[in-house]
Amino acid sequence: MSNSQDLEARITELETKVSFDEYTIEQLSGELASQQMEMEKMKREIRFLHGKLKDVVGSNVALPSEETPPPHY
Repeated sequence: MSNSQDLEARITELETKVSFDEYTIEQLSGELASQQMEMEKMKREIRFLHGKLKDVVGSNVALPSEETPPPHY
């Protein structure tokens, strides 16, 4: 192979690799964005459930200082 043909083959190989890398980066970026949206959704759900749990616990269970003593005292 001549020097110019060798150089052209190397450039073509590099262009192919760059093209593949760009495609991979785009795919990973899309997946990352999807994961971030899913995490935000889960955070909102956890906050909602945390609030609900606080309401349930707060309304059904009294603090020990608020408890009335048993009748035998």
